[in-house]
Parts: sequence; structure tokens; C-alpha cells
Amino acid sequence: MRMPVPTLGAGDPMRKALIGSAIVHVALSLALFLFRMPVKVIVPGPDVVQVALIEPGAAPSVAPSRPAPPPPVEEEGVRIEPQRPRSRPQPPRPEPPRASPPPRERPAETPATARPGMALPSARVGVAGLSGSIGADHSDFQFAYYLQAVRDKVAANWSPPTGLVAGGQLVRAVVYFRIRRDGTVSGIRLETGSGAEYFDRSAVRAVTVSDRMPPLPTGFAGAELGVHFGFEWVAP
Repeated sequence: MRMPVPTLGAGDPMRKALIGSAIVHVALSLALFLFRMPVKVIVPGPDVVQVALIEPGAAPSVAPSRPAPPPPVEEEGVRIEPQRPRSRPQPPRPEPPRASPPPRERPAETPATARPGMALPSARVGVAGLSGSIGADHSDFQFAYYLQAVRDKVAANWSPPTGLVAGGQLVRAVVYFRIRRDGTVSGIRLETGSGAEYFDRSAVRAVTVSDRMPPLPTGFAGAELGVHFGFEWVAP
């Protein structure tokens, strides 16, 4: 049994509603199509890298350097410079002390360069015709009594050689020797010869047999004393 299909007539209100709805939808679609804003669509793609091919053996080109930007123009007006700290004056440095030159060593006095000290003039000693003089080679020695004691002791041990003929002329010889603190005699030598060998030998022998002499005076600070003894003889 078939069901009857209802048919829409021209004056059916349902049909009118469908037609009106279709017209509204078409109008809205046209309005949206005509008045919509254009939208840009960016499609991502691969990065583009520029590559320059260089022939083999060719020198690489150097990109020109960009000029340095010009210095900024100072604004007109008063320019205030920062105040620099004042440097304090430094005190003068003291000069280092100059090294004093070392003292020169004083050369030891020898009989030839010794400064003359006290001396006793020639005086008669012993037998007739004999006389003797004595002098110290140290300028600080001022003990006359000691020199006189030395002269007397040497003169007591001296006598001229027999057979000496001087023809009335003075015969003189000088003997040099040194006396230590304890009176020991050292360094005996003939300082000035007389020309008569026998006379010179007798003068050196007189000093040699006179060892030892009296000790040096306590007031004398030297370790030893140099003595010049003169032997003189004139035939009576």
C-alpha cells in the first residue's frame, strides 16, 4: 500500500519560507565575497645565499672598507673640561753619601827617608882622639838621656885599629842599627864608610858587642828606634 506524497503548492506557506531563506543565504554570500579584506599569504621557502665563484689562482678581492663615521659635532657653547688633580711637588732626593777615598798607607820609614829626630852632637869618648855623635830617626823621640846612655855603652866597646895613619885628617864612619823595646839590637850595617876598611870594621864591631842596649823609654810609643851612630877619630 503506497503512502501519498504531499506536494507543495504555489501558495503553500512552507514553500515561501524555503524560497525566502535561500534568497537570504545567497545575499549574505555575495556580501561576504564582495566586501572581505585581502589577506597576504606568505609561503615559507628556502633561504637564498649568494655565492661568487673565484677562478683558481686568482687573488681574493677585498671588500672596500666603509669610511669611519665623522666625529660628532660639538654643540656650540661653553665646554667644561674636567679638573685634573694637581700633582704634589716631590721633595728633593738626598744625594747618596760619597765614598771617601781609602787612606793612603804611610810607607815605612827607612834610614834614607826617615825624618830626623833628636840628636846629640859629637863629644869625646874613650881614649884620646875619639869622639862620637848619635841621633834618632824618629821625630817623636825626645829622650836625650837614653841617647847618651847608648853612646856611652858603644864608646866603651870601641877602640881605633892600631897602625892607622890619617895624616892629621879626620876619619869618620856612620853605623846604623835599630833598638827594640827590650833593648835588643838588630839591623846593624855600615851607613857611611870612612875609606879605611879597618876603621869601618872596628865601628861595626863596637855596636855588635854592645848588644843588648837599655830598654826603650816607657814614654816612647814606637816598637823600635833607629839610631845613627857617628864614629870620629883624629890622630893626637
